[in-house]
Amino acid sequence: MAVSNTTNLDSTTIAVVTIRIPCGADGDLVTDTAKRLSRPETIDNVTIDELDSIEPQLSATLITVEITVLWATSIGEEEVRDRLAGVSGLKSVRRIT
Repeated sequence: MAVSNTTNLDSTTIAVVTIRIPCGADGDLVTDTAKRLSRPETIDNVTIDELDSIEPQLSATLITVEITVLWATSIGEEEVRDRLAGVSGLKSVRRIT
């Protein structure tokens, strides 16, 4: 009987996330989003693949983007969620593939 591995370990993650970008940020929304997502030491590199939505609010803008995250080592989905949870302003992780 074969044993299947239910923990999908990979060093590249594609995710759809929603993040809060304060009004008056230095650059454009996509650049500010990439900077904010790249700040935690546990995240090696982030690229914004697609802008899904922009929702202006009173003091900030909620932006939903599809991202590709590169990790130094292979990690599973739960660890991906834990590391993304350390991003300031992150509101939700909608999908991880």
